[in-house]
Amino acid sequence: MAKPSVGHPIHTIPQEYVVGGFIMGEQLAMEETQKVLQRGEGPEYEVLVATFPRSGTARIVEIAWLLMNDINVKKAKEVPQGGRHLFLDLCDPTFKTVFGKPLPSVDYPLAKTHLPYHMMEKHAKRDTKIIVGFRNPKDNLVSIYHFYRMNRTLGNFTGTFSEFFQLVKDKHVMYGDIFDFCVGWWNIRDRPNTMYVNYEDLTEDPVKEVRRMAEFLGKKLTDQEIIKIVEWTTFGNMAEEKSTNYDSIKHHLDFKISPYMRKGTVGDWKNHFNEEESKYIDEQDQKICAPLGLKFRYEL
Repeated sequence: MAKPSVGHPIHTIPQEYVVGGFIMGEQLAMEETQKVLQRGEGPEYEVLVATFPRSGTARIVEIAWLLMNDINVKKAKEVPQGGRHLFLDLCDPTFKTVFGKPLPSVDYPLAKTHLPYHMMEKHAKRDTKIIVGFRNPKDNLVSIYHFYRMNRTLGNFTGTFSEFFQLVKDKHVMYGDIFDFCVGWWNIRDRPNTMYVNYEDLTEDPVKEVRRMAEFLGKKLTDQEIIKIVEWTTFGNMAEEKSTNYDSIKHHLDFKISPYMRKGTVGDWKNHFNEEESKYIDEQDQKICAPLGLKFRYEL
């Protein structure tokens, strides 16, 4: 398979570059930081959340943070989520700033990444807990499409979904191919201290999934505490709360085009995909994921 090169006739991310076999943009994430992480360098942390962009990351991070911080909803409301965990990919190479702003602390027990496994392999060999989040690729790509439209650091994509889908087929989307990402992180399922959370499961039965995450992180909670986390991390609440809807970085995001927390539903892909595009994803899924036992739910 040909490696991606900088630039695409449909859309090019501002200051686009290629690293690790996929494209990124310097305004979004610094190239040197990705190389530092690939070498296994960077800060220490206790828990890493690894997800493809727009796959329910904010909810998983929020649940994990609450579990690790005595369900401190008051602080969760007062401090933006970006100030309560370390987004590794977006830091500068020294991990002292993010988006040019100084980080309030160097001690972040909770970190997250959207990088594919081969870029984080050395980090995954650390003695940490890893929570991998998956979302069905069709809904995931629809969400990325709208994120491309509203994100200034990605160049505010103005094309149709079908034009964006050509970028997907050409493997010219930030962070690379979604199937490569999923399979890479799925392949470490035998690694100790690794768990998987599916967006669809979290949507369908949040109590069950929060309980699973609590057990994984070694937290014993009452039913009332579980409900408290579930209520705070509902899509509706997180979309309204300024500390979780990423209002603090609205200078990078055009909320008039699309809110950061857009719909949060399962099956919205049916409003975007044509038959050919849907068939393409189905074929990729059956060829790449199904043989490994990795299964997605495209509707509830």
